[in-house]
Amino acid sequence: MTEEIAAPSLQDFSKGQLSIGKVVAILLKIAVTIGCFWYISRQINVADLRSGLASLDVRWASLATALLFLQIPLLALRWFEILNVTKATGDRVTYKGTLVATIMGQFVSQVLPTAIGDAVRVWYVSRLGRDWRNGTMSVVIDRCIGIGLLLAFAFFILLWPSRLDVLGGYRLEVLSVFGAILVLSVIALEFGARLAPILTRWTYARWLAALFVASRSVVFGWRGPSIIGVGCLIHVLTIATVWSLGRALGLSLTMADAAVLFTIMIGVGLVPISISGWGLREFAVVSLLGSYGMSPERALTFSMYFGLAGVIASLPGAFAWIVFSMPRAVRPRQD
Repeated sequence: MTEEIAAPSLQDFSKGQLSIGKVVAILLKIAVTIGCFWYISRQINVADLRSGLASLDVRWASLATALLFLQIPLLALRWFEILNVTKATGDRVTYKGTLVATIMGQFVSQVLPTAIGDAVRVWYVSRLGRDWRNGTMSVVIDRCIGIGLLLAFAFFILLWPSRLDVLGGYRLEVLSVFGAILVLSVIALEFGARLAPILTRWTYARWLAALFVASRSVVFGWRGPSIIGVGCLIHVLTIATVWSLGRALGLSLTMADAAVLFTIMIGVGLVPISISGWGLREFAVVSLLGSYGMSPERALTFSMYFGLAGVIASLPGAFAWIVFSMPRAVRPRQD
């Protein structure tokens, strides 16, 4: 996944190096998040918000949290398959190690920019004997596949009839853009891999050439169907999570409505101008559902519960960080 120009890169975090400009980028994201919540708070009645929080059905909310938690081993499996294809695994990099790195990365990504969570994954894989370049490549491919599948899901979801018409009179135009992006991505992937021998002639283009070749192997190789299938299942679970949270709050959402909300909530979270989508996601949901007669308090409660469910589902990452990030004592050799 690409960040804006001034955004921190995976290499910076994995090496522990941050320039002033990149620190400023993080601070700007925090400011955007706070600004979005401040703007929403001006439309909220605190008493109505409290009553909405008290009406939560814990059973449906627990199901939503469990569905998000189930995504973590699937995310680890997809990444592990990509590591295998890109030859970034070693004797010590197993599915268990990939799962630990994914759990820690998910936890960090809930409260800090996504790039930092990805850097945690790269850092942990490097601890298991792989260099950070291969680890970074695998994470970039993993993110790109997730975004590509999100675009594909959005394309087909927006074809469904739903009460939530987020496109207004621009449905055909938006669908055309999504379709063009998907087609151009496949073409770029194919031609990029074919141009790899030429790109390797330039020192600074060798990593890009390796990225194209590895990406093509991941998508079109024999492991491709399983990687794509796991990615699709992850998105399906997220849609089910949105629907379950709607039930928990007494919202009459159909599965088609939940799919549209999934597209908006996850898509907005990819815009790299806030902390993990917080604030920006709430602003989008309040604006969308408000246009269909839902009160700002209920819409905000719905969006915040989605974010909180993600935080709760990622809490095992805090325990994994404590257990697995500590340096291990080296036993003295026995003479």
